[in-house]
Amino acid sequence: MDNKKLSSMEIDAIGEILNISLGASATAISSMLDERVDITTPVVRLQNKDEFKFNHLEPAVGVEIVYIEGLTGSNVMLLKRNDVRVIVEKLLGTEIAEEDFELDEMNISAICEVMNQMMGASATALSELLGRTVNISTPESFEITSPDQFKDKYFLDDNVMAVIGFTIQIADKLQSEFMNLMPIGLARELVSGFFADGVPDVVEESDIASPADLPAQEPDREKSADVPVQEQAQESSAVSQNIADEMNTENQKGGETSNDILELMRRQMEAQQLQMQQMQQMLQMQQSDSPKKIGVRPLPRPNLTEGIDTQPNAKEQEANMELIMGVPLDVSVEIGRTRKLVKDILELNKGSLVVLDKLAGEQVDLFVNGQCIAKGDVVVVDDNFGIRITEILNDEIALLG
Repeated sequence: MDNKKLSSMEIDAIGEILNISLGASATAISSMLDERVDITTPVVRLQNKDEFKFNHLEPAVGVEIVYIEGLTGSNVMLLKRNDVRVIVEKLLGTEIAEEDFELDEMNISAICEVMNQMMGASATALSELLGRTVNISTPESFEITSPDQFKDKYFLDDNVMAVIGFTIQIADKLQSEFMNLMPIGLARELVSGFFADGVPDVVEESDIASPADLPAQEPDREKSADVPVQEQAQESSAVSQNIADEMNTENQKGGETSNDILELMRRQMEAQQLQMQQMQQMLQMQQSDSPKKIGVRPLPRPNLTEGIDTQPNAKEQEANMELIMGVPLDVSVEIGRTRKLVKDILELNKGSLVVLDKLAGEQVDLFVNGQCIAKGDVVVVDDNFGIRITEILNDEIALLG
């Protein structure tokens, strides 16, 4: 087999594996951004340096992910610079004008964290599929200023790369194409666990898309409802092992077609997915067990005012007012506020400058017990700071009353 090519079966297998792993990535991003995230079925192509184009993503940003355990090599994720801005906006909860957006240290850290969650979830899914631990390094983000230099760096000696394209949609905020570049060696290692004796029929075309998913077999819902969840999970695990043994037996015979072997591999993936879903269902059922209901009745309260004049006289009212007037209150003045990331707080040291959200000379806020009741100007009384009140917030005082 040509080491620079992939067989049609390997390309189909890569598409199926990435379809499952990217589904886990979508779940991770959805939890992180608190928005619905959808990722389409990935399309796998084999392209060399001359065939590879990403003009529609320019100006583009690259994120390199290195596998440190379970797999060997690295891949590169490509996305639009504007997509990075939208993701950073959603992550930080603020709006950034396109002309003001820069790939500074904070924004690079933000997109790297999103990619870390995304590819980390993908690595976990790959661990389940491959049966071994898969770990990645911290992603490194960079801006692509020269497409030719980018190609020269990652397309060495005119090697062919596996180019995976998919569309990601984040609610109504973003709908854009992402691209993933994977070396042929890493792609072959990714599917090697599913083929015992290698795969024939090396492709000669440079642009091959993964086929449409075959219809999955629906489980017997009525039968599953009568079986405990733990037993279903054990049965799914046994089915997955039997399919794997069957696959190895068929590969050793060498008389089966490529489609038969691919169908066996898909059945194994579906069985593993079913096992994971049933385990999650079991945990949800354990957590959702309704607690025992306890009858609670209000305690009868005696009428303490019976036979007593409820209207206090003037002397009692004056005494009560004197008690209230003696209650101490905390008074504070706020000159401004700001928000900082945890990283920025940890970097503070002697001489650091913290910029607040108010301009010099702007009125400050007067707080009583944490409630803003007035505004005023800062003054100096003898050697102490003070505030000259210029505005009373009547609505806030009414709330206090």
